[in-house]
Order: sequence, then structure tokens, then C-alpha cells
Amino acid sequence: MAERLGTPAALELALGGLVAKARAAWPDLEVDDELFVEHLARHLAADGVLEAVHASDLYLAFACLLGDPLALEEFDRAFLRKVPEALGASAPAGANADEMLQTLRQKLLVRRGESAPKIGDYSGRGPLVHWLRAAGVHVIRDFARARNLEVSSPDEALAEMPAPGQGAEMDYLRGHFGPEFKAAFHEALEALSPRDRNLLRLSYLDAINPDEIGRIYRVHRTTVWRWLTQCREELFNTTRQLLAARVPMSDAEFESLMNVVKSQLDVSIGRVLRKE
Repeated sequence: MAERLGTPAALELALGGLVAKARAAWPDLEVDDELFVEHLARHLAADGVLEAVHASDLYLAFACLLGDPLALEEFDRAFLRKVPEALGASAPAGANADEMLQTLRQKLLVRRGESAPKIGDYSGRGPLVHWLRAAGVHVIRDFARARNLEVSSPDEALAEMPAPGQGAEMDYLRGHFGPEFKAAFHEALEALSPRDRNLLRLSYLDAINPDEIGRIYRVHRTTVWRWLTQCREELFNTTRQLLAARVPMSDAEFESLMNVVKSQLDVSIGRVLRKE
């Protein structure tokens, strides 16, 4: 388990390594190191564990927030252009995937009045591709509601947009063990406390950010982040235990399955809560 950072020297060393890792992933972007560290600090959960931060994703998102032209181009190429195909299967009848993509682009990257672009809300606590999936789900839902259109499980289609390193393996595991996963995940979700289930609904269904949730519960946003992180960890660990008891497979196959489960956790949460 990652240790919390103790001394100032340890913190400086860890931050330096994180910044170096992010720069290595996007060497052509020009981002001030101090500004990036300040941005990271605003999003860092109360546990202070830097090892959990997806540094390269956060770095790119922050560069987009600053309006860096190259960062915006790379974000569009590496992430946004993968969305239309995922949206197509579940888009409401008469909807245009490119139109919804443009809506998503404006929602994430365009400043509205005094409000910073929504890409600034990405915390680095999970892969950027997963955060983008959730944003895409909200765009489809809002698009359909505004036009009184039917939409069928947009998160199902977005789940088909694989994270890096996945593909045929994901298709195989989903096809062979999908029912077992669904049963285990439902059971794990039902085992959560009422407060935790409500937190997930506020975050995944109502798209309420941690600051607003904090005001509801009268706690700081970092406490909300910690609660949500613990909810996700409990869901994953309980699902893992239930699947281990139900699905006979080798250790290597099981770890591959759990990697898929982890990569799809955000999408699965939203899908199951919508069906309740």
C-alpha cells in the first residue's frame, strides 16, 4: 500500500517524480511545474497518496484548462475522437453523434462566464478515459431529455470504448463472465451503507460535484473525495471476493478479469444505479 508522504523532502521528491512522469508522457506541452503542482494540490484527496494520481492524464487536462493549443489538439486526438463510435450504438433516434461530440467538447473545454472549463474538475484520481465516459453519458442523457427522445443505456455503449491496453481480451472476458460479474456487482452494491449508495447517486446520476456534495453533508470536499474513493474500493473488493467464490479460473485469468472490472467500474456504477 502506498505510504503517506511525511517529510518535506519526501514530498518534494515525490512531486518531482510525478511531474517528471507527466512531462515524459507529453514532452511537447509547456506547463509551468509550480502551477501544475498547485492544481494537483487542489484535487489531492485527504489521504495525500500521490501514487494514486494519474499524473500524465492530469497533466494533459491541466494544459487543456490553460488553453494550450497543442494540449487541446492532443486531447481531441487521444480521447474525444474515440467517443463518436461509442456514442453511435446508443444515441437517441435522430441524434447526430458529431453534434453530441461537439456538445461534449464545449462542455469540457469552453469557459462559461466566470466558471472555468469543466476539464478543470478532473482530479486525476482515476483514468481520464473513465472520467470522459461519465461526461459522455451525461451529454447523451441531457440531449435525449431536451428532445424527449428515447435513449437506451448510453453507458453500455461507452463501456465499449476500451481503455489503453484492452481489446480482444475485454471482449472475451465480458462475453464469458458478464453474467457472473453483474450478479456479483449488484450484490456488492446492495451491501453498501445507505449513505454510500446515496453518495454514488449524487455523484454518478445527478452529476453533483464534491464541493456541492460537501455542502449537503457539511463536510470539506476532500472528505467527499475520500468517501467516494472508499465506496469505489469497497465495491471493487467485495465484487472481487464474490467473483472469486463463483468463477472457476486460473489466477492469471482471474487477474485479467479483475483488470477489466476495475477499468469499467465507473460505467458499471452508473448503469446499475440507473436501473434501480
